[in-house]
Amino acid sequence: MKNNSFQFSTILYGSLAGMVNGFLGSGAGVVFVSVLLSKYQLTQKQSQATALLAVLPLAVVSCVVYFFVGYVDWKITLWTTLGVTIGGVVGAVTLSNLDNKVAKLLFSLLLIAGGLKMMFV
Repeated sequence: MKNNSFQFSTILYGSLAGMVNGFLGSGAGVVFVSVLLSKYQLTQKQSQATALLAVLPLAVVSCVVYFFVGYVDWKITLWTTLGVTIGGVVGAVTLSNLDNKVAKLLFSLLLIAGGLKMMFV
């Protein structure tokens, strides 16, 4: 029974992250990292890495939907893809070299800064 509860709650949290991402265009990772830290007691690094891999299918599905409704700007997408690929490698290598407490602090500060920026844009 405990395994069924684990599976159900994990699917539920994943669905919540998916709804947030589908509605906002991003944010699933933030939701999922928070859940992985609080409910599954993963480290910051484990939470971020697990969330990235878990949201990959979600990102693909969301992109397909946005593509078919005509919301994709291909010029920006193509150039940004180059940048996020480079940044993703640099970020992953940097995270692997950080202490979990430092990673958690930086993650939190980035969320706060992003939230403040969104309030005033």
